[in-house]
Amino acid sequence: MTLVSGAGSTKSQPSQFSSNEIRWRLVNEPELHEKPVHLPALGLIELAMEVAMSSEIRCFFDGTSAGIYTTRVPFSGVANPSELGSMERRVQAAAALLPNESWMSVIAYGCTSGSAVIGHKRLVELIREVRPGLPIVTPISAVSAAIRSLGAEKIAAVTPYTMEVNRIIEGTLAEDGVEIISACTFGIEDGFTMMQMPPECFLEAALSADVPEAEAIFISCTGIFVSDVLEKIEAATGKPVVTSNQAIAWQCLEMAGVQAPSLKYGKLFGCRQRQDT
Repeated sequence: MTLVSGAGSTKSQPSQFSSNEIRWRLVNEPELHEKPVHLPALGLIELAMEVAMSSEIRCFFDGTSAGIYTTRVPFSGVANPSELGSMERRVQAAAALLPNESWMSVIAYGCTSGSAVIGHKRLVELIREVRPGLPIVTPISAVSAAIRSLGAEKIAAVTPYTMEVNRIIEGTLAEDGVEIISACTFGIEDGFTMMQMPPECFLEAALSADVPEAEAIFISCTGIFVSDVLEKIEAATGKPVVTSNQAIAWQCLEMAGVQAPSLKYGKLFGCRQRQDT
């Protein structure tokens, strides 16, 4: 560094951090972690406006060495079939931003209604083109697998969606052998509103949707906060509860071969995934 002292004159001053003053000592490289560093190591494709999903999944991973690596897919926040389906052409660009496959144990797409509209098989096909060699989870397929692994076929359901979207969810689950026999919905199209809904409203809706014939209760949507009330719903109804984010976390643990540490967030975590799912 030089200091100007009067016209045409300069004076040199050593830098405080000059390499001439600091002697750097080279140390041996440590033994490196094996990849993946976390287990499960989840590559999560969230919606651009999402604020609930990662924190909910972290709750369900509590007590494990899990890592969540996120990317975002553009989405307007309007939960109708047209907007949900538009993510089909954007999902590959989002998946390409995830870490290399060697750092992950599973990839999950983060929208229940979107996975029902686009289709589980189509999403797997698209994501696998840019991230090959990894198991891929979608909310609608994880929910079906969870319900059937619980030994349930007839369920009560709660969703925040409009009836148009509810019919798609109903039809997709029916194709997997899961029948909704009773249901409650809030009839909301705006995804931002869904993320502001308090967990207690889903507790009340679940108790209202429950009927004696239902073998389990399903609460749909990855963009809602509901983990805090699952234990209360199961205690009040005596039935297992499956939520979108809970099912994703459960299936990711199963695929990574990691045992859930407790049943705090639902009886589902005591189940092993059926091999036919």
